[in-house]
Amino acid sequence: MEKFFNPKSIAVVGASEKTDKLGTVILKNVIQSGFGGKIYPINPKSREILGFKAYKKVSDIKAKVDVVCIVIPSENVLEVVKDCTKKKIQGLVIISAGFSEIGPEGKLLEQKIQIITKKHNIRILGPNCLGFINKHNSLNLSFASDKPLKGNVAFFSQSGAFCTAMLDMSIPKNLGFSHFVSIGNKADINELDLVEYFLEDKKVKVISAYLEDIVDGSLLIQKYEQSRYRKPLIILKAGQTEESKSAIESHTGAIAGSIDMFKTGTSQVGIIEAENTRQLFNYMMTFSWSKPMKGKKIAIVTNAGGPGIVATDSVVKNGLEMAKLSKSLQKKIQKFLPLESSSKNPVDIVGDAKAERYQYPIDILAKNDDVDAILVLLTPQRVTQIEETAKIILNATQMYEKPIVPVFLGKKQTSTGSQIFYDNYIPVFTEIDDAVNSLKVLSDYTTRIENFSTREVNKKWKKIVSQEKGKHFKEVQKYVKKTPRILPDEITQKIALEMGFTLPKQIISRKFSQIMNFAKDKYPVVLKVGNEVIVHKTDLKGLYLNIKNEEELEKAYEQLSKNILKKLKKKTFTMVLQEQLTPRVEFFIGANRDGDSDVYKPDIPGFGHLVVFGKGGIYTEIFEDFGYVLVPASKDDIQKSLEKTKVFQIISGARGQKSLNVEKVIEQIYKVQQLTLLYPQIISLDLNPLIITEKDTVAVDIKVFVGK
Repeated sequence: MEKFFNPKSIAVVGASEKTDKLGTVILKNVIQSGFGGKIYPINPKSREILGFKAYKKVSDIKAKVDVVCIVIPSENVLEVVKDCTKKKIQGLVIISAGFSEIGPEGKLLEQKIQIITKKHNIRILGPNCLGFINKHNSLNLSFASDKPLKGNVAFFSQSGAFCTAMLDMSIPKNLGFSHFVSIGNKADINELDLVEYFLEDKKVKVISAYLEDIVDGSLLIQKYEQSRYRKPLIILKAGQTEESKSAIESHTGAIAGSIDMFKTGTSQVGIIEAENTRQLFNYMMTFSWSKPMKGKKIAIVTNAGGPGIVATDSVVKNGLEMAKLSKSLQKKIQKFLPLESSSKNPVDIVGDAKAERYQYPIDILAKNDDVDAILVLLTPQRVTQIEETAKIILNATQMYEKPIVPVFLGKKQTSTGSQIFYDNYIPVFTEIDDAVNSLKVLSDYTTRIENFSTREVNKKWKKIVSQEKGKHFKEVQKYVKKTPRILPDEITQKIALEMGFTLPKQIISRKFSQIMNFAKDKYPVVLKVGNEVIVHKTDLKGLYLNIKNEEELEKAYEQLSKNILKKLKKKTFTMVLQEQLTPRVEFFIGANRDGDSDVYKPDIPGFGHLVVFGKGGIYTEIFEDFGYVLVPASKDDIQKSLEKTKVFQIISGARGQKSLNVEKVIEQIYKVQQLTLLYPQIISLDLNPLIITEKDTVAVDIKVFVGK
């Protein structure tokens, strides 16, 4: 990757004497970017292009060539790739479109190129891409019309058009980049390669990306979490709706994975998700230019009461805190403010404030240990000194070691003030929510870095790699087919007991006489059909509750037999009889696998298992009260996610009720995670309900689906 992004010689296949040709545009960009290495235009019909000797093909060049950029029709690319193997080329940038993004024929052509390049150890960027820019090597090997400013943000995108749009946004605001990379169809180089490379590159402070699919979600999370270098990684992930997924398939040939997997896994390890283009830019600017934010306490200085109130609401909604200013501190601030002002937080210096009135409260708040960041609001009023105020805030940002974030509301009048900040690499915003949201992300990231433990992380991932299989692995494997298949209750019971789940007193049998004998001293009981017969029992009347005696049990069995015979034409079937429990709270735990059963092995696509939990019972989907963790998760990760659910308040003793065994609930979620690692054949799992009491949890019904 180092040689790829820092080549000493470049050939451009498709450069022409016609200046409007894409290959010529790229060749011009290489020359005008100030690239100091050797440049070789390739065109069988030309002797010289833009003052450089032209060659008929790459293999005609006698000198060594590091990277070849291909800009010709897709049907001719394969022959050029074959020719490149003769020169032992290390890197190809395939700009040409017409590959997997157009359908089966293009995909086959792309695969042929992959086979050849893999055999000859050649790296590919693209195809169907814009190219790349490395500002620290003065190289623009792309057809972007604008050049990014030099900086510390590495940006890569699955969409070339998204690259150019982001570039256009960055130039007037002075945000600089170290690398700008269009990855296109990702025939070889993908987000895993780039994240790993940029984490190691000391010139890169911030990594950001626009992605439509993720090649190996589990490995991406692992690489980021295990890295010895801690850098913010910001991702705008497209494909969050069913409609957009079909658009992605036609765009880059990608198939989007579950967005819940992405959101849960990335947030669990501190990868930052941007929800839109504006957020992506704001986060890049914030992390590129801001100082670390060591806590959540925000102080606000404003020249208008209304925006101060709006900012206060935004701070609280974003999970930050309004800094508490002591009486003595308020008196100190009030000395330099008019009587009609307010020295409480938000500090309102009122509408006639000129530039110097901002300075003293900012100085006092910046020196106070109970303030972690200052939000400075300015609205353009008749007496407002916009540029002078900007300079005072700028001086404060340079003087103090905590974020001081200006929000200059408006556009036309405040633009000159905003430009002062852009020119001096200070994050500035025109919307209050944008500023507060960026501070929230900055605070969360700084806190996570301070609490990061490489030893614990490595131990967690090492455990996955060396994970032993479950005791009943071979028995479970017998049920693994191409299509998902539910495990019989007998095997499900075995693996549940192996994990240490508490089960109700129960019997699984095909013989009603055994069922009757078992029920003698256990009434009231529950009779239900086995999971392998009917998955959703209430839909086919396969479940009978509150059976109080033998007579009722016989009646329930007769009705159950009629239902099964009528619906499934079966005369014999597996039954489950359980003691009936009275729940205080019904909970559920589920798991769903992204990828196949080898997903936890290196270079296998997928995120692995997502564990979901929340309010249980037959109305689980209606309540939609869910928490998520992606395997592997710590118990701390599980607890944080559980605390976000409404059912957590009930378990913890809402409305004066006795609190239930929260620790036991966390333990059960953790056991489900362990189960998915011991039995990666599990495609999905549904433990519903899990009955919670003051002392224990009981897994009443467990359904396990397995598959390749």
